[in-house]
Amino acid sequence: MRKESLSNGEYYHIYNRGVDRRDVFVDEVDYRRFLTSLREFNRPDSIGSLYELSLHETIEGSPTSMEVGLPSSVLVDIVAYCLNPNHYHLIVRQESEKGIERFMQKVGTGYTKYFNRRYERSGPLFGGKFKSVYVDSNEYLLHLSVYVNRNHRIHGYERSGRI
Repeated sequence: MRKESLSNGEYYHIYNRGVDRRDVFVDEVDYRRFLTSLREFNRPDSIGSLYELSLHETIEGSPTSMEVGLPSSVLVDIVAYCLNPNHYHLIVRQESEKGIERFMQKVGTGYTKYFNRRYERSGPLFGGKFKSVYVDSNEYLLHLSVYVNRNHRIHGYERSGRI
């Protein structure tokens, strides 16, 4: 349970990094998988495993949910993001009750399971619960959007190693 309450219609800066500052994105496949998680887990209903879903839909010959697009109801609106090798930043607007918490739980759990299976490891991947900062003004939202969009440069990462 979070200490602070996250409100519908409000913007938040969400971020987290790898446990022990480890890399959580090793290659392009990892970045793409995280982005797919952001899109596919952004719905109130459960979709189960992205891996199993993609296998089933590929075998059945039907279009994957990735080809269909966003669901009609979302947990959050994603305004901006930056993925760096050892951490990520998101700016989101909560659209449903406990939307950010539900969204981040799905993304964190799903991506960690994927990462641990791919790299034959176990245990937590991220350094605890995600962090959230309330965006209290339009000026701060503008400043934050520049910060998030330029975050890879702030940390010395160039085009490779960032999506």
